[in-house]
Parts: sequence; structure tokens; C-alpha cells
Amino acid sequence: MVKHMPTQVIYLKRPGWTTFKHQDLEVFVRGLPETIKPLLHQVTSNPTRKDQVVQSLEEIKAHFAVIIRGSNFCLACTDLCRSTPVFFSGAAVSNDANALRLEKQIHEPERRGHRDAAMAGFVTGPGTLYTHLSQLEAGTCALWTSEKESPELWRHSIYEPHCIQNTNHRSLSDNFLAVMDNTIKRGIEEAAGRPIWVALSGGLDSRLLLAKLVEHRCPNLSAFTYGPRGSDEARIAQEVADRLNVPWSTHFTTPQQMKAFFLTPQLKDYWAFSDGLCSVPNFQDFLSLKILQEHDKIPNGTFIMNGQTGDYISGGHIPETLMTPSVSPETLFSAIIGKHFSLWQSLKTPETLCEIRAELATRFNITFSKNVDREEAIAIYERFEYEERQAKYVINGQRNYEFLGLNWLLPFWESDIVNFWRDVPIEAKFRQKLYRNTVDYWNYRGIFREIKTTVSHWPGLRKLVLGPSRLLRVAFGRPVRDAYLKRMLYFGLYHDQYAPFGYSTFLRHAADLRNPVSLLSRAWLDNFKIPSLQK
Repeated sequence: MVKHMPTQVIYLKRPGWTTFKHQDLEVFVRGLPETIKPLLHQVTSNPTRKDQVVQSLEEIKAHFAVIIRGSNFCLACTDLCRSTPVFFSGAAVSNDANALRLEKQIHEPERRGHRDAAMAGFVTGPGTLYTHLSQLEAGTCALWTSEKESPELWRHSIYEPHCIQNTNHRSLSDNFLAVMDNTIKRGIEEAAGRPIWVALSGGLDSRLLLAKLVEHRCPNLSAFTYGPRGSDEARIAQEVADRLNVPWSTHFTTPQQMKAFFLTPQLKDYWAFSDGLCSVPNFQDFLSLKILQEHDKIPNGTFIMNGQTGDYISGGHIPETLMTPSVSPETLFSAIIGKHFSLWQSLKTPETLCEIRAELATRFNITFSKNVDREEAIAIYERFEYEERQAKYVINGQRNYEFLGLNWLLPFWESDIVNFWRDVPIEAKFRQKLYRNTVDYWNYRGIFREIKTTVSHWPGLRKLVLGPSRLLRVAFGRPVRDAYLKRMLYFGLYHDQYAPFGYSTFLRHAADLRNPVSLLSRAWLDNFKIPSLQK
């Protein structure tokens, strides 16, 4: 039998990562070392028992990523939502994709990865932008042994319904609030008195988190709101914070600041730190926090907590087209492609769409000639978004905090909350029926019934664009009105994210692009000097 070289661990000292020895094991972990105690106990006795490894991982509540190397094996695991990515190539594993690529001299672009990144902003499946460079997906383990150069892969967590909870809505509401209580308590314990800053928007998710933190008497608590000046988000957030008696501040970013950042060398450093060679970095609150940090306004040791992604996990993304008793494969594929592969309309060629449909059919074992029932169709749709957009783009926004040296908490993606919503009946999840009824029923200090969540896409004086739109609709019809509003999006809620590219570039592509991520993704891909698919 041929013996292979021991697995190579290419470890970069990144925020939140630590390394230590446990008996004869080398351990590299993102998260608190005590978090992975159940796994270490199992690996010490028998690292190759997959069932026992899975059982030990199920005991872990907090977020983590881990690489454990022994004398004749190496085990790497991501948590159930891939809150921190891990990468591998053959018999090498790393917590940094760019470092791994350079070490292994990987240069060949991966066509499918580039196609996904251009159309969706992230690479689907275990691939990246380069051949022979892979990522561990959400809830995945990789095991290298001395007999094999490539790892054995398996899932320790898959987001699909197990035992649907058929209890009444009031009981489900009580159960959800109890799960929230336990999750928030764990977050407060992890912060251990250090500051917690909640990114407070005008929606329900961050509002629920802030209210629960207040209810549990979280010390050193503050809230902040970011975005353009004059937004409804800031007005609503201030009202919520005032009602909860939480210190609140707002930090507006300007198009000029975003333009300036795009011209600095730090932009490429940020991309290289954040992208994992598989996802366009998610700016969200990055620039606001960066500016605050430069002015020494963020205390040392601060934990940032955001509401990602309460609306998805509680059913807010389920398409109405899938709420029929029987769903055709084409309807299901159209829903997935329309949501996730539509950054550029011009890239949705018949050949490419056929290719993506075939990949989806193989991945989820779907027969083109046979309909699927509603529950199965929605399970597939939610699982795809869970494993792809949420894990690789939305949750990857936590890299913003790490790049700035900040701690983070991500309550809605802890295992208890994920598993609760996984098993809620479709009727209770659709349009967030149970979630909305629950916060309305709880209504802590009146902040859910009495403070609305309506947020305009046109902050402040930018609402003036709506006047001409109404006249255009009356005079020329809806298509002309829609074309006008499409060209005005540059000045809307995401003006700062469009600004680095200029209005002339936006206008040239307005009919083709979907949102700022379209332009951001193209600029990110251009950074690699890989010929773009974009025409």
C-alpha cells in the first residue's frame, strides 16, 4: 500500500482563529476552544468513526470552524452554516483560500466557478474560481488519512425537514421565543461583559435581537444604524432604540466615501481577505464600521450582532409559485435561477440556462418529466439558498468584522434556531406567518405592533423621483414608468454602492444589471485578470 505524505495545514493567523495542542493533536479553531470539546473528545478516541464525529458535532451550539491534525489523519469541519470557510486542495487544507492557492501554485481558472460568480456573485457547490481548489460547504467534514491523498467528504448537517412540528401556532410561538432566549443568553455569556453593538435596521430581525438583549439585561449594549442619510431605516431604528432605552447612533456613508475607498490599495486587501475565491465580498456595514474605527469610536473587544438572516430562516423567501400542490421542475428551476442567477440578464443564454437546469436536476435527483410535491419543492428551494447564497454571500459578511479586528455574534444561524425553523410546517412559514404572529404576540414594550417596518427605496429628498414616475405611468403606461425608475435606481437606497462605477456606467448597463452586486461582482472578477463572461 502506498503511503502518502501527511496532510499539509496552511494556517494564517486570522481574527478569531487560535491554535493549540491537545495531547498529540494540532488544533486550529475559529471560535472559543471550549466550543469544540465534544469533537476533541471523540477525535482523541477514534477520528475515523463518522457517525460518532457527527454526533459530537450535533452537541456544539456556537459557531466554529476547525482543523485537527494527528500523526496519521487530519479532520476539518465547518459548522452548519459555514459561518467561517475552510479550503482544501489535494492533501493540503487551509483557513485562507488565497494562501492555499499561492502555496500550491494554482492558476487555472474554473469555468463553472467563474460562470456562477458572474451570474450569482458566488460559486455554487464545493468549487471556487480555480480548478483543484475547493471549499468545505455548510455542515461538511473532510477526513484525510495516511492511505489517501484526497479527503473523504460527508455532511454532518443538511438543511431539510426532519420531523415537522404539527403543534398549534401559539405553542410554536412559545417554543421559538424559548429558543431565542437560550441563544441570546449564550451570546451574552460569550461577550462576557464586553460591548455588544446591534446593527439595527427598520425591519423585524435586528429589532427582535435588541429586544431580547434588553429583556435579558445585557450589559454594555448599544445599537447603530448605517446607510444613506434620510433613510426610513434610521428613523424607525431610532424609535425602536428610544422605546427600549438603548444608546443609539447612526453612521451615514456617502457616495464620495465609497468612491474614495475603491481607489485605495486597501480595497484589494479587503477583497483578498474576504472573498475566499468564491464570493464577492458583502459590503453591508463595512464602510460605516471602518470609518468609526478610524475615529476611535468602537471600543476594544466589541461584538457586532446583526439580524442576518431572520427573514430567510423564518420562511420569508419562499416563492408563491411553489405554493401549489404539485410543482413542475421548470417552475422550481425558474424560481431558483430567477433569484440566484440573474445579476446580468445577458448572461442568461439558452445554453447557460440549460446547463444550470441540468446541474440542479442532478444535484437534487429531479426527473424533468415528473412533478414534485409542494413540500419537496420548497425544501429543495430553501436548501439551495441555504447552502449557496446565505452561507457563501450573506453570512460571509462576517468577514467584514474580522477584517476590522472586531468580534461577532450571529444568533439567527445558531443550530437551535436553524433546526427549529427547519421543521416548521410550510403554511406557518410562508410569508413569515408564524414569525410575524410571534413578535406581534410578544410585542415587547410595544415595539412590534406600534412601530411600523415600511422602508422606502428612496430616502429623503430622493422620493421626488416618484412624482415623474406617476405622470409617466398615466401618460405612457407601466413599461415606460418602470424603465424610468430602473434608471433612477442609481440615486436610490444603494446610491453609495453604485457610486464607484459612475452614472454613465450604470446607465449603459441599467437594462441588463439587477442591483449593485452586479457591478461589484464584475469589478471583483476583473481583479483576477480572468477574461469576463460579461459582454
